[in-house]
Amino acid sequence: MLERPIQAAGEAMLTRRQLIAASSAAAVVGVAGIAPIAAHATVADDPMLDAIAAFRAGMADFNANAPHDDAGAKAYSAISWKPPHAVLANWTAPASTRAGAMAALRLAVDEEDTGDSPLVGPMIRAALAYLEQEGAL
Repeated sequence: MLERPIQAAGEAMLTRRQLIAASSAAAVVGVAGIAPIAAHATVADDPMLDAIAAFRAGMADFNANAPHDDAGAKAYSAISWKPPHAVLANWTAPASTRAGAMAALRLAVDEEDTGDSPLVGPMIRAALAYLEQEGAL
């Protein structure tokens, strides 16, 4: 299979292989548990931003390239948006930056608009945990 780069709006070019690797790395961070926020975390230090970007890139890839038949679309979803979706649906760590908390809330709002999404709860909890820890610093 050719490694075609995919790009979400405002994101760097990623191949599918890089996207899946980033999703797997984020899964380890996301389910590792609640970790304290680093006092001087930068936007680049927030794995939530990477996980959300991977999900949005996977959705963009699916929307642009998925086959139109049900079986093909289902198979393509398994390699495009489902791996990063699973990472976010199982997320338990707080966002570690304000930008990560905001991205989590934006994703929760987007997903809430589409219906009963398993991403809404984890994203709201991640943002709330960040805000609660931020107030304690």
